[in-house]
Amino acid sequence: MLKLFLVFLGGGCGASLRYGAGVLVARMTPADADTPHWLSMYPVATFGVNLLGCALIGLAWGLLGEPKEGDEAIRLALVVGVLGGFTTFSSFGWEMLDLMQSGRVLTAIVYAALSVGIGLLCAWAGHALGLSLSAGS
Repeated sequence: MLKLFLVFLGGGCGASLRYGAGVLVARMTPADADTPHWLSMYPVATFGVNLLGCALIGLAWGLLGEPKEGDEAIRLALVVGVLGGFTTFSSFGWEMLDLMQSGRVLTAIVYAALSVGIGLLCAWAGHALGLSLSAGS
C-alpha cells in the first residue's frame, strides 16, 4: 500500500508541474497578434516537458544507479510517480494526431523527429551528468 501511495503522491506532483508548464506557455503567448505567434504554432509546453522529463529521468538513473535494496521507495516516488506524471507522451501522441488530421503533416514529422532525437540526447546527457555527480560523492 505504501508503494501505491508513493506513486500516487509523486504522480500528482508531476502532473501539477506539467499543468503549470502549459499555463506558463499560454500566458507567454500573445493572443492579439495579426499572425500566429511561434508559441501557438507548435505544442511548445509538451515539447519542453518531454525534453526536460527525458533529461531528468536520465539524471535520476545516473544518480541512483542500478536498483538496490532499500532505494525502491525513492525510485517509485520520483521516477514512476513524479516523472511519470510530468512527462506527457500521451499528450504528444494526441497532438501528433491533431497536427496530421489538420493537414500539417510536415509539422508533425518535424515535431516527432525533434522530440525523439533531442529527447534521446537529453536522456543521455542527464544520465552522464548523474553518473558524474554520483562518482564525485
